[in-house]
Amino acid sequence: MKKFLFAIGLISVLVLAGCGSSSSEEKSTSGSEETSSKEKKSDKNAVKEEILNVQMNMANTFRPQHSKIASYQTLVADGESTSEAIKTAGKEALAASEKAADLAESYKIKSDLPKEIKAQYEEALPSLQAYYAEVGKALNKNIENADFTTANEKFNTFQQKLDAVYKDAGLLATDLMAEFS
Repeated sequence: MKKFLFAIGLISVLVLAGCGSSSSEEKSTSGSEETSSKEKKSDKNAVKEEILNVQMNMANTFRPQHSKIASYQTLVADGESTSEAIKTAGKEALAASEKAADLAESYKIKSDLPKEIKAQYEEALPSLQAYYAEVGKALNKNIENADFTTANEKFNTFQQKLDAVYKDAGLLATDLMAEFS
């Protein structure tokens, strides 16, 4: 009888030990899944933060030139602006468009973004450069009432390419024309 009780006790201990190790394995697997999930969320947040940093850097780079173009457009649309004021603003906008086109041509994305996202930015930059070049052409044609239709099409192409970056990252698209102004 003692042997029987000893055997049952030993079997019980082994069963409990087996269940305990299985339970701890499940906990450690569950813990690694939670860590992996947290890392993915952290990576996504880091990418979002980098995208916003790139946006801010681009805005800071182009805003000084872009704001001169926006000021010119505001004066032309005003209707009460003098011809002299429009010409002066037009000359400033022309110089700004040339400088901005050069900046866009040589602009480099300096961030820790994944290669695919950097490539999307680099693919969009020629459209921004083309926008500024078209602004310059329009101002050279008619400094008092430049037609920016073609230029705006180029900027819309730039905007659409970057909208895809924002959407893929789970961010709301930003009106870059307003951001640069």
